[in-house]
Amino acid sequence: MDFMLIVFFISLFIILSGAVYKKLQSNSITEPFLALLLGVIVGPDVLGIIDSAPVSEEFKILETACQFTLAMTLMATALRIPQDFFKRNAQTASLLVIFGMTFMWLLGSLVFYLIVPNFSMGQSLLLGAVIAPTDPVVASTLTSGKMAKKYLPGFLRNNLSFESGMNDGLSYPIVFIALLLGGFATYDLADWTKRIFLYQNVLCAVLAYLVGNGAGFLMRNSHRAGLMNKKTILPFSMAVALFLLAGFNALQMNGIIAVFAGSLAFAKDITSNEELEEKHVQESMERLTTTPVFFILGLMLPWQQWNLLGWKAIAIPLLILIFRRIPAVLALMPFLPKFRNKIYSSLLLGWFGPIGVATLYYSVLMKEKSGMEEVWVIPSLIVVASTLVHGLTSVPLEKIYHRKASRLKEFSEQDT
Repeated sequence: MDFMLIVFFISLFIILSGAVYKKLQSNSITEPFLALLLGVIVGPDVLGIIDSAPVSEEFKILETACQFTLAMTLMATALRIPQDFFKRNAQTASLLVIFGMTFMWLLGSLVFYLIVPNFSMGQSLLLGAVIAPTDPVVASTLTSGKMAKKYLPGFLRNNLSFESGMNDGLSYPIVFIALLLGGFATYDLADWTKRIFLYQNVLCAVLAYLVGNGAGFLMRNSHRAGLMNKKTILPFSMAVALFLLAGFNALQMNGIIAVFAGSLAFAKDITSNEELEEKHVQESMERLTTTPVFFILGLMLPWQQWNLLGWKAIAIPLLILIFRRIPAVLALMPFLPKFRNKIYSSLLLGWFGPIGVATLYYSVLMKEKSGMEEVWVIPSLIVVASTLVHGLTSVPLEKIYHRKASRLKEFSEQDT
């Protein structure tokens, strides 16, 4: 891969999409999908302007891009969520994150086990874990912007944002227990409990929250003392996200959950004016970091391996999009105070559970650790399908939902 050519096309895309950004926000063609399409067109499989690199190098580039993108997106997600959101929605948010993700893991695994006959239950569990997280990158195209705010109530947008941010990091122990169950791990259950679950995740989240709280305290007091201005807000918040990612990765902890936990703590200490400014600058950074991941993915798509799947290349994404999430949300609906007896709200929440950058990150990670080629081939196919389908259906379904749900009074004006 020619690095400068990659930079050239990514920059060109951001310039052109930025020139018509309002138009893009009002239709169903999302920037992630357009960046993906551009990568395919200029990549080795179509025009060949950008050549392939050694496989190990390509995956390393993609893994790094995913981590940076998730860091920026998780910070932006944390800043979008109201400060008192979890306090007011503790039961709904907790059940969605814990049981919702567990159900999605098991339902996705069941689809793989039934559709791919040569897969063992362990292999199916690993693939199901990789696609379990709801992606905050693609979800942000559904939960932010004028169209989302016009048609979706706040409780729906905020629950999806919180869930997509939280379960990216919480997928980490699930993916590694699935690696153990699949027979690919070099550790046992006791080691997983102590090292991966308690050290790399629980302790990591606690320490990251303290670090984020300290960063928010520093920013708030520096601002009050007149030592900061608006020019420093963007680099400060970016640095906090990257500090959490790189610092906790260096400690061999889960950098993804560190970013979200730390970002939540950082966001709660920002004053209302700072928070407003933060939302705008972070959404801009979200766009800048999202484009490269999908563009690079477009360069790397495994077309030949997809072709070998035959009819399964259509059946697997279709069944995953229908049966991975909607049944999980509907099963939890009676126990979710914010969604109880709200069928249209529950159906929309169940449908808009996109699969994207988080899955790509875990896919690359598990491919390296398991040596299982399918753990890259199949999730990448599902990511492309999700990016296309969820993008195309976002605006139409938002409008239909608003019309149907408002008739049944599933939300009030103050919820919007």
